[in-house]
Amino acid sequence: MQPARAVPEEKRPLCARECLPDVVANGTIPAVRPASIFLLFALVCGFNPVQAQGTATPLSPGDRVLLHLSEGAGLGDSLVVDAEGRIFLPRIGALNLRTVPAQGVAVAVREALASVYRSADATVVPLRRVTVTGEVRKPGVFYLPLEASLRDAVAVAEGVTEIGNPDRLTLVRNGTETQLRHWMTAPEGAQPVVSGDLVFLVREGWLKRNALSAISTLGIVVTTFVALSK
Repeated sequence: MQPARAVPEEKRPLCARECLPDVVANGTIPAVRPASIFLLFALVCGFNPVQAQGTATPLSPGDRVLLHLSEGAGLGDSLVVDAEGRIFLPRIGALNLRTVPAQGVAVAVREALASVYRSADATVVPLRRVTVTGEVRKPGVFYLPLEASLRDAVAVAEGVTEIGNPDRLTLVRNGTETQLRHWMTAPEGAQPVVSGDLVFLVREGWLKRNALSAISTLGIVVTTFVALSK
């Protein structure tokens, strides 16, 4: 599985409850993790076209729009979608995206920019907010391109830990919890993420994690019992 990439978090932390699900992983709320913009574009270029179904749903509050305007306009930012479904463009003001399909955000932003800037040749990348937690190496809140899948979300968090269960994933979406089995190979793991998704990786069972130790201990007990019974 090729590792997916995420977009860097702003310096200002996102800690508010409206932005972070009230879910505890290993006793703590996962922290927001930064990543390289270069990795984002690597992710965008590597998706399967069947994941395009995730591009139709509008962005939700807490999602972001990565914006960069060329020709020295000085515009380069990660814009947060507010509770009303708006982003705020410099020198323009509010742009309502509540009813705009995510795949149409770039066009809407460029049209708004054209009213002020001579060149609207802007790079516009809509990003969905996803939390990945549990038994992953780098739990946190990530901003992923529209076509990113659940498997991509886990890859952004640097994969399952040594004691994580690679065959079981818990997805909390719109208040509904779903258990996904064999998500690394099953079609369910390839479904696009949805804004606000929480992906939770559980631990392996105690017996499986300690099988070798348990067998060794059992062997010692049996050997001792046989020796004492002679």
